[in-house]
Amino acid sequence: MASSQDNPPQGFAVKKSVLLSIGWILVATGGVVGLVPGPGGIPISGAGLVLILSQSYTAKRVFIRWQHRHPRLLGPLRRFLSRKKGGRSDKPVGT
Repeated sequence: MASSQDNPPQGFAVKKSVLLSIGWILVATGGVVGLVPGPGGIPISGAGLVLILSQSYTAKRVFIRWQHRHPRLLGPLRRFLSRKKGGRSDKPVGT
């Protein structure tokens, strides 16, 4: 008998596909906006990459491979992706 962890909920695949599509649209939009003077394309493309990396196992593997080859280039993005959520830290109060 399969456990509930083996079979994701019905809407999971749809949600994942939608988020992945939005990520690719943001990356493409960032490329177009990047042609206009100003830094507008970088944050848009970064948001798209975050969505893609959060939804695609293959993209994560490629990103980790690129990070090992070019740590200075991808280090800031890696730090942004690994930030703690909620603004809390593991440090005790008063430290």
